[in-house]
Amino acid sequence: MNIPDACGPAREKHRPLPPLPAPPIAVSRELLDRAAAADVHLSASLIAVAPERRDLLISTVLAHELSLHIDVIGGTYAGQRGVGPGELHQLAESDPDHLDVHFMVDDPAAHLPSLPRRVAQIDLQCSSRQPGLAELVEHARRCAQRVWLVVDTAETHIDWVRLSRLPIDGVLVMLTPPGQPGHVADLRRLATVRSACRHGLRAGVDGGVTLANFDQVAAAGARHVVVGRGLVTGNVADSVL
Repeated sequence: MNIPDACGPAREKHRPLPPLPAPPIAVSRELLDRAAAADVHLSASLIAVAPERRDLLISTVLAHELSLHIDVIGGTYAGQRGVGPGELHQLAESDPDHLDVHFMVDDPAAHLPSLPRRVAQIDLQCSSRQPGLAELVEHARRCAQRVWLVVDTAETHIDWVRLSRLPIDGVLVMLTPPGQPGHVADLRRLATVRSACRHGLRAGVDGGVTLANFDQVAAAGARHVVVGRGLVTGNVADSVL
């Protein structure tokens, strides 16, 4: 629209500038290098970034051949918003071979049908003494290439003999309370990682892993590590896109 000007020709009305594109997600180069040197597989937590930036994180993670850790949170674990069924469905349809789905819910069996197709890995949050555990693992096996059992921070007496007989691919040890944001890793829990290794189980960790504690985590025997904000960095000098 032209606006008449008594002192000269008509001028164009001011138009607002278009919004700037979202900056890319950068990940820690040093953390990637240390993981490769220690033969540790990294799984990047999707809820480490705001929902509107998740597409950027996904593209960055997949470019580096990492897994994408999807937290489905509900029931007594609710304390942090997880990934909803709609978003999970879209992710599983687009790239199921990189999805590591963590069912942090009271009844994992009830949520398994929410997967529209087979994914790379399912992490089952439940007690090592839970009844019907073998049946639950077999149910999850029909939905995933790998099934891991998640050992909660609240569980102190773990039935390792029972776990070693289950058809699981590994044990994921929580270093922070599940579903609760704002905690730092309790590195005393690495004793549980060492116990899993002594019983012949592949071990991993989830919660609070950063560059500062990664070497301790790897030295304890963890070979599958879920990383969130510890992977995403704002330091351009130590990052890759």
